[in-house]
Amino acid sequence: MKTYPYLIFPLLGLLVVSCKSPSVKISADFDKGSIGNMTETNSNHLSGSTQHWLKRDGIGDQYYWFYFKADQVKNKRVIFELKDLKGVYRETPHIVYTDYTQPVYSYDQKHWKRIKNVKYDTSTYTFVFSERFEEEPVWIAYAHPYPTSRLDELLEKVKSSEYAKISKLARTKEKRDISLVHITDHETPAEDKKNILILALQHAGEDAGGFMAEGIIQFLLSEAKEAVSARARFNYFIVPMMNPDGIFNGTSRYNMKMEDLNNIWLEDDKKQPEVTGLKNWADSWLSAGNDIDLFIDIHNHTQFHQYNVFIFQDHELDSLVTIMDKFWPIRIWHSEFKGSSCSYFYGRDIPSGTIELSQSHLGDGNYLTIEDYLSFGKGAVLALNEFYFD
Repeated sequence: MKTYPYLIFPLLGLLVVSCKSPSVKISADFDKGSIGNMTETNSNHLSGSTQHWLKRDGIGDQYYWFYFKADQVKNKRVIFELKDLKGVYRETPHIVYTDYTQPVYSYDQKHWKRIKNVKYDTSTYTFVFSERFEEEPVWIAYAHPYPTSRLDELLEKVKSSEYAKISKLARTKEKRDISLVHITDHETPAEDKKNILILALQHAGEDAGGFMAEGIIQFLLSEAKEAVSARARFNYFIVPMMNPDGIFNGTSRYNMKMEDLNNIWLEDDKKQPEVTGLKNWADSWLSAGNDIDLFIDIHNHTQFHQYNVFIFQDHELDSLVTIMDKFWPIRIWHSEFKGSSCSYFYGRDIPSGTIELSQSHLGDGNYLTIEDYLSFGKGAVLALNEFYFD
């Protein structure tokens, strides 16, 4: 029997290499992707931080959003350690991670599950979570992501409806369109219709609002009897994505001029096309002798708060929220507006309110899903039907 001693060591080397577990690969170069530097400090243990986004005036530091792809993870339990999870919001400390923050993961960017093995250290502002993955690659996000591509797909479907018209309000710094969706039965006379203006996704990390706006649009274009009634009785004007630049680039809050769009509505500097475009539309609509009967701005909390809330300045909308709560869980919160879109429309004698959705759960431990947010949209339409006409 022949032997080849000179091959023994090279073969052993090959065996050692082949048995070694390949390093986990992290990337965020895609629609809404965002993550800071991540290093594999130990096998299948990655440590790093989220991307921090600094407001242009230097008094805001938003950090909480992440969305990345991990490869080389199949049949592995991978540990992710995120540090430096503290920021600044309106000149005050901003701490939003908790022991009940549960990120989401998906193998197809459509179907999402929660990561339940989590731990947050309040003394070091460090969040650790882990999951065993059955497939690869896997996409992991702070919460259910609403990318610009999802809106593009929705608008393509909307275009085919006889009840919808899409117009462009403005172009952003990165040349993306701000779209306004007008839904009504165009064959029904407009004289007695109520006019509802709805805005979503001013803040890039508040994705639940995008799903709720999509739920409103989907239901209004359906053939459900309540949707048929709504189209005959209302003009719905919906801006489903106010901040597509921030969404695409995965910022936690700002547009790509690093401005908080919801802080500048009372300014008149024309520097942020997103806000100026909607202001110009409203001016034109009102100047033509039309009304805006209600303005709603949809946001969401981080995963810190465990409730949905409708915020408005006086008691004018109390009964609306009571009706809404029959169709989906929401509570009342009275607060004075300061510089926001609601302050702008409220100052023009238009009833106005902000919806803040939870991104975790509603105090019952049942974590919210995309389907929940879509159903909230349907519930809002049903409530408005009853509030104005029943």
